[in-house]
Amino acid sequence: MKKNLITVLILAICIINLVFNILLVFVFMPSATKTNKLITDIAAVLDLEIASLDGSTGGFDVSNLAAFQLEQGTPINLASDGSDQQHVVQYGLTINLDKTASDYKKTETNLSSSTALIYDTCRDIIAQYTYDQVIDVEVRRQIKEEILVALQETFNTSCIYSVSFYNWVAQ
Repeated sequence: MKKNLITVLILAICIINLVFNILLVFVFMPSATKTNKLITDIAAVLDLEIASLDGSTGGFDVSNLAAFQLEQGTPINLASDGSDQQHVVQYGLTINLDKTASDYKKTETNLSSSTALIYDTCRDIIAQYTYDQVIDVEVRRQIKEEILVALQETFNTSCIYSVSFYNWVAQ
């Protein structure tokens, strides 16, 4: 009889253990799944960052750029800075075009025939700045961005990749 009672007790403890194991699975499984998803997402982000550091993904191939260069134009009067002196800036402009763009040939032709419009657009943007502003490198980057956006809107294209200045002289 004692052996029978011990067998029943062991069977009851095994059933309780089974119930607790089932309970643990249903309680911890959702959080384990969320943790696994979080770790997978973090690993994916780290892989992207490592790949971008290698330079193997994305980026723009500089060999796909074509330069459209405008000669140094006439001096542009800068905005008054409160002093009695009139300041001017003179520069040359290079427009870099993406040769892989679908409208590259059309844009290149339009730029060649519209140099006066390009100079006028640049003059309107640069003339808004004072001498102290145009000698600042950060402001010059801002001017380049404004000219880039204005030219992309004027010629209705994204083929214009960037704008560069050469022989930038402010007096």
